[in-house]
Amino acid sequence: MKTIRSKMLLALCAGMLVTVAITVLLFIRLIDDLLLNQVKHQLNEQTIKAVHILNTNDIDSLDSDSFRFFIKDTLFYADYFVLDTQNKVVASSNADEVGTQMNGFSANREGIMQLHNTKVLYSEARLMHQPFRVILYSPLSSLRALYIPLLRTTLLSIAASFIVILLIGLFAVWRMVQPLNRLKEAVSTYEPHRMTKEPFLQADHTEIGELISTFQLMADRLQLHHRHQLEFLQNISHELKTPLMSIQGYVYAIQDQVLPTEQGLHIISTQSQRLIDMVSKLLQLSRLESVNEEWPVTQVDLRSMLEEAAYLLQPGAQQQQIELQVQGESLTVDIAAEQLFQVLLNLLQNAVRHTAGHVMLALEQPEQQQIDWMIHVDDDGPGIAAEEQEHIFQRYYAGTNGVTGLGLAISSQIASRLNAELGYATSPMGGARFTLIHYRTDHASTV
Repeated sequence: MKTIRSKMLLALCAGMLVTVAITVLLFIRLIDDLLLNQVKHQLNEQTIKAVHILNTNDIDSLDSDSFRFFIKDTLFYADYFVLDTQNKVVASSNADEVGTQMNGFSANREGIMQLHNTKVLYSEARLMHQPFRVILYSPLSSLRALYIPLLRTTLLSIAASFIVILLIGLFAVWRMVQPLNRLKEAVSTYEPHRMTKEPFLQADHTEIGELISTFQLMADRLQLHHRHQLEFLQNISHELKTPLMSIQGYVYAIQDQVLPTEQGLHIISTQSQRLIDMVSKLLQLSRLESVNEEWPVTQVDLRSMLEEAAYLLQPGAQQQQIELQVQGESLTVDIAAEQLFQVLLNLLQNAVRHTAGHVMLALEQPEQQQIDWMIHVDDDGPGIAAEEQEHIFQRYYAGTNGVTGLGLAISSQIASRLNAELGYATSPMGGARFTLIHYRTDHASTV
């Protein structure tokens, strides 16, 4: 009973059995009440008849054949006995009862009583001018035998209905479980590397259809992730292969003495450092995604941090005749300063690398309640192509310039950990604008 089908069928059968039991009990109670009411009415009429006979004749004139009545086209004979004031039987349809004492006899005019170990329905009347009372009765067992055919017919109809409902339930469960089985088979055979444009499964507007749509979305994301991972491996392999080949080439050149040792070692050192930087970024990105590291929070002035970042890159920018400018009022915040500074340096380095001649760092405090502060990094370079803008923060995306894009992926991950968001837009200066938006603490759940 572990499958959905068996559980649903068990619940359906249990519900139907409970319904049938309640229906049968209520039906028996209803039929019983109807029959008892009819018999009571007939017994009352026969009791009136018995009183009339006793008033006009003597007691010996009573006869069971006189007290006949029909219930559901079935003929019944009512038995009787007559009691005096001492509850002694003076006349009875059963001659053996004459002279016996009826002790503890009920004083009600009608009802059910125990007579000779048998339950009977009785009706009583008192004679007006004689000290007697006459009681007519009929066994309940003979009366209740009347609704056995009705009960049999009802049970047969209920059984037929039970079978029909069960078949309908089986069909409904089959229709419900069938798409789930198809989904299970599709999931068990799904492979992300099988790039296909065909839908995972045909979904409809039902709850199961929504579940299939969710799995389809998950499958699309897995395929996209797999494709980006392959592209990343290809790109990173190329990026790692280039310095390795340079190192190997210069090692052979030094061995063959076709290149001065000092010049070759310089190239080898430069390419080795490039490899170290690339591997460090990969390790940092992996750590950001998998390890929930606690970063120390310190109090810093964001304006001073922007000026420090610009100061560090100022010598290289001056060599390329690039102007760095900082705008914004002083603002003191509590934040993980080292990580925030890493994001700023990365954004500023990208801006210096692609600008035409001017880079602007601006600190802004908007009036929006959910935003704490924003930092803009603008340049007047060519910007980023429209088709690449939505991919630049992805982990494995490689831009048209051939780089792996690890810096922006790392910056986006750090921003997320800082309760911030890193976004891109076209700069008013004509180039690229990267904006770091820091949200207030009460807005963290929506970031």
